[in-house]
Amino acid sequence: RGSFLASMNHELRTPLNAITGFTGLLKQADEMGFSDEQRAEYLDYILESAELLLSHINTILEIADAESGGMKLARRAVDIGDVLSQIIEGIEDSDDASVQFARDFGEALPPVDVDPDKIAAAFRHLIEFLMEPGETLNIKVSTRRGLAGQSANSVYVAIDAPDAAVDEGDVEEAMRVFDQVHEGLYRRIDQRRLGLPIAKSYIELNQGRFTIRAKEGEGARIRFSLPIAAEEYQSTYEQLAS
Repeated sequence: RGSFLASMNHELRTPLNAITGFTGLLKQADEMGFSDEQRAEYLDYILESAELLLSHINTILEIADAESGGMKLARRAVDIGDVLSQIIEGIEDSDDASVQFARDFGEALPPVDVDPDKIAAAFRHLIEFLMEPGETLNIKVSTRRGLAGQSANSVYVAIDAPDAAVDEGDVEEAMRVFDQVHEGLYRRIDQRRLGLPIAKSYIELNQGRFTIRAKEGEGARIRFSLPIAAEEYQSTYEQLAS
């Protein structure tokens, strides 16, 4: 953990220095004759830096979770369609939404046995990885149950983004992020790239399988599976849902 924290030194200190610096200036606002506009501008800088610092801290915690094979999961029987729909609707309702979703959740599916918070975080990270600032992205999200054999014990989620501006190189680079954060004190960390390995780890920790295929000009295809809840958990889920 020491080398990882050292590599995050710059990312943490930059917003923290801005917060302390502008706060110090505001304490002397009367002496220095700051106008109301200047005070408001410095407060904006402080708020923006605080949000960035919080984002970095959340990233550190997520990486620690994803790298730890012993993390605790709050698994229970949940409707995967509900979990995904909540994230989709949140993205669609956001002010800077640049994603248009198509959903294919037509088939009634059994509940899956997962930690819904971790799966929701994984799905959100996957969508953020595909997004390109300033570009509108069309994404189709589908769910189905496995057809036969061992696959019949899983629910499968497909994310298709044919116009996503990612390729195989982007995927390979993103999957190396956990290695890169250990390589140097001032290496800049791409928050969007970090999301892909975190998502993969969260899915696999929930006993799921994950694949992604990306090619320039053809976008990306993401597939992951989640285990269906055992019958005793399904009955409990049905009682709670009724």
